[in-house]
Amino acid sequence: MPTNRRQNIPGKTPRPSRNSHRTRSSQHMSSKGSVFKQSAKTPGSTRIGASLGGRTVMSSGKRAGKHSVKAGSKPSVVKPSFSTSGPTFGPKPSFGSDPKARKGSASSSGYQPNPLKVGGPAPSKLTPEVLLTRRNLLIGAAAVGGIAAIGGGVSLASSALEGNSTEQISYISVPENTVEQQADYTLIENYSDYVQLTGSFSLPYGTLVWADNDTVAACLNPTDQASPLNTVSLLYLSSGNTATVLDAAQGSEEGFEILDARCSENGLVWTESNPYQSRWRVYTASIANGSASNIQQVDEGDSNWLMPSLAAIGNTAFWQVSPNTSGEAANEPAELRAVTFGSSEVQHVYSSKRAFATRVAPATDGVVITPRADSTTVYYQLTKISADTLQPVDQMTLPSSMTPEVVGYGSSGFSFGFTSIYNYGGGIANLGTYTPRSAVQAYNYNDLPWFRYSRSPITAPCWCGNWFIVKSTTALSGVHFASKSYFAIDTVSGADTYGEQLVSSGNCSSFVGLSQVTDDTNADNNHTLIRVFTPIEGAIESAF
Repeated sequence: MPTNRRQNIPGKTPRPSRNSHRTRSSQHMSSKGSVFKQSAKTPGSTRIGASLGGRTVMSSGKRAGKHSVKAGSKPSVVKPSFSTSGPTFGPKPSFGSDPKARKGSASSSGYQPNPLKVGGPAPSKLTPEVLLTRRNLLIGAAAVGGIAAIGGGVSLASSALEGNSTEQISYISVPENTVEQQADYTLIENYSDYVQLTGSFSLPYGTLVWADNDTVAACLNPTDQASPLNTVSLLYLSSGNTATVLDAAQGSEEGFEILDARCSENGLVWTESNPYQSRWRVYTASIANGSASNIQQVDEGDSNWLMPSLAAIGNTAFWQVSPNTSGEAANEPAELRAVTFGSSEVQHVYSSKRAFATRVAPATDGVVITPRADSTTVYYQLTKISADTLQPVDQMTLPSSMTPEVVGYGSSGFSFGFTSIYNYGGGIANLGTYTPRSAVQAYNYNDLPWFRYSRSPITAPCWCGNWFIVKSTTALSGVHFASKSYFAIDTVSGADTYGEQLVSSGNCSSFVGLSQVTDDTNADNNHTLIRVFTPIEGAIESAF
């Protein structure tokens, strides 16, 4: 969520013992894939400071046990003066792995398609400083802007690895002369001819919402108390009904607070943090009829590991963990983990030589991750993982050192966004959001026409029917490739300067926007506005 509160970088805390990380995951071979073991070294980086509820906090490293969730109370409405603070992430989130254990044979997890080799398994244990802040929507300025198409081929780079061995890395190549400009697209004046407002709901001011499916969204509700700092509720998108599922952290009596949450139709995954003890935990629960059951703690870590990012798809919870490069786990690989809701048996799905480039991203029937290739040169692989099999089902590699800020997956395959401008890379050298302008076959991104939304990306895009939905400067924008047209949805009066935030992902039948609305004359009217938009059937032809 946008905020006026600045992030602070606190001073160092004492480093806890090396063996202060514990995970409840299975370290045996998984029936859903295998992760390849290898050594990995990670460059150094800085620590993260954070503000929680107006307090600057940092962690130091003590183990804590678990407690049960308190039942039933509803979140309090935030005081008008309250503002949320967005989390700051280092290269990536966190988990635990025992570096000594990794020197043995391969453990459980994911497959690596050639020619790219990625990471190793993640055993268990490790330690120092984890800084936390309340989860929030990214804010900034992207504008309804340039829409471009790009065509691509494949380029190869050779990198010397151990001894005289070399590795061929295949990556997309986009000639500049294939890029179309915004002038080639027409603005649709009346967006209501193509999409209609099918839901409008008010939530307490400062609420964060993630709608990763068409049925129910996870809500992180700030309170007006020092503790609990946040509660978690479910928002049912067809009716606007809400149900509180967590009114406090599992470890509330030990000083833990809820920091992040995601849900599917079947389950909830969330993180808790004790910033003063430099610890975090990951929990899951089954959900039905607006209530949570069968709560499981599935992972925990300390400041050697960055705060995990989350996704919930169908019956599976995912979290992505990466080492803190200033901690004792700096040389450990990052890893994607998963568990079935209701189970405590953790699957080690995919390992990356270094930290992932982005958060784990929901993709309707799976998730998208951005591992780094096992090469001396930096290459990031956009990789889609199936929620059913926990195996890779699509992959695309970016040119050397190009680092995506956001990723997604939809009707045109992968999408990705840069906030940087590169002096190489051809048609994808500029900042913006990119995706193919045609349907694609898995692993085949050669010679495709592409599209560029030419503003700095704020959130990942999604697909809704025949529309590619992107967050602009203040509005939500929908782009139709076949007709070379786009629309921009008007923001509501009183919305914060960043406008309306896109909180949907993957392929969806409706897309959801979030606005923080303030009333200058009456602060009691401040609220979070959720709007649900649905394409009008038959209003436009196929996107491709």
